[in-house]
Amino acid sequence: MSNKYYIIICFFLCSIAGSAQTIDTACVGTNCIYKVHGDMGSTFNWHINNGGNIISNPTKDSIIVQWGNTGGTFQIFVIETSIHGCIGDTVFAKVMIKQDLPIAINGADEICLGDTVLLTAVNVTSYQWNNGVSNQSIEVHPLTNTQYRLIGNTACRIDTAYHNITVNPKPQANFVYSPEFPSFGEDVNLSYSGTTAVNYQWFDNMNNLFSNQPNPFFVIQEPLQTKINLIVSNQFGCMDSISKTIITNGNISIWIPNSFTPNGDGLNDIFKAESASEVDDFQLYIYNRWGQLIFESKDINIGWDGKFMNEYVKSDVYILTLIYSGKNSKVSQRKEGSLNVIR
Repeated sequence: MSNKYYIIICFFLCSIAGSAQTIDTACVGTNCIYKVHGDMGSTFNWHINNGGNIISNPTKDSIIVQWGNTGGTFQIFVIETSIHGCIGDTVFAKVMIKQDLPIAINGADEICLGDTVLLTAVNVTSYQWNNGVSNQSIEVHPLTNTQYRLIGNTACRIDTAYHNITVNPKPQANFVYSPEFPSFGEDVNLSYSGTTAVNYQWFDNMNNLFSNQPNPFFVIQEPLQTKINLIVSNQFGCMDSISKTIITNGNISIWIPNSFTPNGDGLNDIFKAESASEVDDFQLYIYNRWGQLIFESKDINIGWDGKFMNEYVKSDVYILTLIYSGKNSKVSQRKEGSLNVIR
């Protein structure tokens, strides 16, 4: 962008005494000629109130003024002295000097792939973009790093501006989960499998944020299906999102301990099953090593205190069978295992 100015010759007649009128509009840094009509043989005394310098003989009926680099309205006045020494009226005039601001392009210089940018020309009165558009603003959709050029008229000259846009890649969000068909109340492991990202936002189907980690876990809290939404961003701040629906198998998850200590000390004295989900059918059976049934429960909230016929059983390994189903499941689940009684 060039700030050079060439000499511009502005020829104006001024012969009005008293109040000043604006006789010229010029650009900063230009040279202009100003002239008055006087009597033959007269001399003239020219003055400028700031803004410019007289670079020719200030006693002639015309002068050359070199305007400075400050815009504004400046006053010129001249006093004529006749050949006989008579002093005439003072003639005043105003000159408006335009500040020639540099041509510029406003708009983002760094975007994410797929974004649209609005570029706007400033300090310009006409516009010619390198894509052929002649509007003040253009919308561009660069797919790679691109330079845009604008040629335009400023207040005083034709100038050119350039604007570079860097296009950054967007991440490609993706994740996997296991198990493929979890039970209601079961933990699901979520693992990010997309391209490089630095920020993660995981949302459930109620749009609640539940993790900012790349590989969190999530407890299934819906009986049929759960929608997981993931938003990620990379080091450039570019974002992408993905949603997946996890289908539950209609079953529920129940946790049971493998040992307990029924000794009346108030610690780990009761053996019972636990579930984060609503249980519709529950049957717990405990047998000794000879197959004798020593405890049963039809309520998940009622556990075994380690007694059989009002007496604590001895330390040993006992066999258990658990049959249960969730509220929305039509299929019962069955677990069999062993239980250590420690006394």
